[in-house]
Amino acid sequence: MTDQPLPGAYWRLWFAAAISNLGDGVFVIALSLLATRITDSPLSIGLIATFATIPWMLFALPVGVIIDRVDRRKVLVIADLSRGVLVGGLAVVAAFWDVQIWMLWLLAFGLGVGEVFFDNGAQTILPAIVPRDQLERANGYFSAAEVTTNTFLGMPLGGALIAFAVWLPFGVDAASFVVAALLAASLRGSFRPTNSVPSTGMIDDMRGGLRWLLGHRLLRTLALVVTVMNLAFATTQATFVLFAQQELHISDNAFGPLLAVIGAGSLLGGIIGGKVVGLFGRRASMLTAALTPVFTSTAIALWPVTWFVIAMITVQAFATTVGSILSVSLRQQIVPGQLFGRVNSIYRWFSTGAMPLGALLGGVLATAFGLRAPYFAAAALLLIASLLVATGLTNAALSAALTQYSPVTTEPTFANNVDTDDTPVSIDRDPLDDLLAGP
Repeated sequence: MTDQPLPGAYWRLWFAAAISNLGDGVFVIALSLLATRITDSPLSIGLIATFATIPWMLFALPVGVIIDRVDRRKVLVIADLSRGVLVGGLAVVAAFWDVQIWMLWLLAFGLGVGEVFFDNGAQTILPAIVPRDQLERANGYFSAAEVTTNTFLGMPLGGALIAFAVWLPFGVDAASFVVAALLAASLRGSFRPTNSVPSTGMIDDMRGGLRWLLGHRLLRTLALVVTVMNLAFATTQATFVLFAQQELHISDNAFGPLLAVIGAGSLLGGIIGGKVVGLFGRRASMLTAALTPVFTSTAIALWPVTWFVIAMITVQAFATTVGSILSVSLRQQIVPGQLFGRVNSIYRWFSTGAMPLGALLGGVLATAFGLRAPYFAAAALLLIASLLVATGLTNAALSAALTQYSPVTTEPTFANNVDTDDTPVSIDRDPLDDLLAGP
């Protein structure tokens, strides 16, 4: 891993993500607090998370095909502008009428659709503007920006703004989406893959991406691991606002600062995550990311004391952030550029698509057995993920996957990316059948 400066285009994308995440932090805390003012039903509140993540199950596959056919920068711009319009609409409703819980469900669904486009597009652009050996550092800085602006700045600000006026935090979030869209639009050049194989139809393209992922042993295992982990985390996150209020006795005004303190673990993981992976290795880092929340989730369920819960979630956040950085970077280093949109979207279809199921499970468990029950369920799921890492993500498998394709044959070629510090590398061959076969 090199300490060479990251390209200027990367920092434009970084600032766009930072501004957008600032608005997201304001939105998330305001949405959670607004939901508890409307209803105290764990199931109804848990459905917000379900509607926010179910678009990954419905749209991830066709979105991946679209991203492999169009200018990915334009995808980011349109996705952010669309989300800005949706949140701005809620701000208007909140200013003049009473907000109903079904409105929050619809908004969460609409924003989830935009997130499918934006997240896939951003992860696909990054390998085109950042050298391969700097991806873990670049993803780490993205994670650090997300935590800083979302958790430390956005969430406390959201709590303060909703106390002043219900509509205000949603207006701020809408404005942040517009600013982020303008920053993404400032990326110069075209980010459409120029070396793509002629399309044979959306269904065939989706099938090809699925064949490649399922044929790649390492990424197939990693997708299963992350899917189980996301299922577990969604189980606890869906009703965390009620857990904080009823078990930890946290007031509305203190909820934002609580999340900001917890976010310290994620921030530290984002800043030094790349160095941690370099020091301890990929396998040890991923195994720690899976094992740590097994113990922290169990501990939280057994002893829900405020300071202890904060400490446990902070440690968990550090470990899982390092694991997330590693997971994203491995995909960007292994998957060929002309297939990345499809393969990444299918990967995310499995991993993120599990979250609405986890959110629903968390709401059902909390309703039936109490607010501690989701943490026991999460611990059991995370133990399964740890066993999958221990048996499937060996050092030999990681080494083989990373050397299977050389940078010359895997870097995507993008037209006219004049704002990067590295000349795009052309792909000398284009045998799609070989690529679809996987390792």
